[in-house]
Amino acid sequence: MFGLFRRNKTQSVTGVLSHRLVLLSVSERLKPMKQVDFEMADQSLEEMYDWVSELEGHCWINGGHYNLEAQPVGKYQLHLSRYLGSEALPIVLTNNSETVLHTLPLIHSPRRELGIIHIGRQFEIKASLEPDQGSAFHFALSRYNECRLFCLGIDQASQDERAWEYAEDLGCDWMTLAECSFSYRLQVKQQLANYLAHCDDVIVNIDLSCLYPVSRLERGSALDVQMVNRMIRQLLISGKVRQVQLVGYKDKHLYSKQTQSILHELTQMFPSNNRAA
Repeated sequence: MFGLFRRNKTQSVTGVLSHRLVLLSVSERLKPMKQVDFEMADQSLEEMYDWVSELEGHCWINGGHYNLEAQPVGKYQLHLSRYLGSEALPIVLTNNSETVLHTLPLIHSPRRELGIIHIGRQFEIKASLEPDQGSAFHFALSRYNECRLFCLGIDQASQDERAWEYAEDLGCDWMTLAECSFSYRLQVKQQLANYLAHCDDVIVNIDLSCLYPVSRLERGSALDVQMVNRMIRQLLISGKVRQVQLVGYKDKHLYSKQTQSILHELTQMFPSNNRAA
C-alpha cells in the first residue's frame, strides 16, 4: 500500500468504512468572547448544520444543534454518548476547540491510550483556572493521564518561547506548518503512523481558520487542505477515530471550499446511509 497520500487510480476507497456519520453542531460561549459574537456564532453554526444536513448526496444522521448557554451540557453529552456507543462517527461543528472537553469523560478509559490530533496554528494549551478560548488541550492533558496530543501545522511565528516550553513539558508531539507542506508528505504520513501505533482511540480536532492565510500577503501561512484530507484519510483508515471536530464560526470558514472539501472527504470514506432525525 504505497502511500496513503497517493490516490489509487484503478481502485476507489470510497465507502471502505462501515460506520455511519452523525452531524452535530455546538455553540459555547467562553471568555473572552462577547455575547454579541456568541449569538452570531450560534446562529451561523445552526445555519451551517441545517445546510450540511440537507446537502444533496451527503446522507447524515442528524444529531442536532446544541446551544450550551441555553441548554445543559448534560443534554449534549447524553445525545453524544448514544452515538459514541454505537457504530457511528460524530462530526461536530463548534466554535471552540474546548468543546472536546465534553467528549473526553465519555470515552476516557484508564486502560486505553487516548490520542488527540489537533490540526491548527496554535497549541491551544493556555494554562487557565477554567476553560476559556485557547486552553482546550491544557485541560485535556492535565485531567487525563492517558491522553496524548499531536499538533500538526503549528505556526512558529505565532508561538512564544513559553508555549514551546510548556508543550514540551506536557509531552506534546508536533509538526510545524512548514513541515506539513506537500513536500514533507511522506514524513507526515510516517509521524502519523507512529503516533497511531501508540493510541487506542483518537479524537481529531481541525481549526478551520488554519486553512486560510493570516493575511493576503502571507499565503504561505495557510495549511494546504489537500494535506489535511490526506491526514483525515490515513486517520480514518486506522479505525481508531471516535470523533472529528471542526472548529469555526465565521461564514468565510464554514462555507469555504476548503471546508466543503473536508466534508466531501469524510463522506467519501463512508457508505451511504439513510438519514434519520
